[in-house]
Amino acid sequence: MREVVKLSGFILLIIGTLGLLINEFAFDWGRTATVTFAVLNIAGFAALAITRWGMKKDT
Repeated sequence: MREVVKLSGFILLIIGTLGLLINEFAFDWGRTATVTFAVLNIAGFAALAITRWGMKKDT
């Protein structure tokens, strides 16, 4: 379970970061896209923080 949450955190960070970069340099999707990708980044950081400090290690 811990590994799944950790992997999803990295995936969310990748999607959010790439989305923000594409939105900035290639397309102009607007404020809604920027906020959406920023929320994905925050969710990714939260998932990684939960796996680091909030979840017990699997034995």
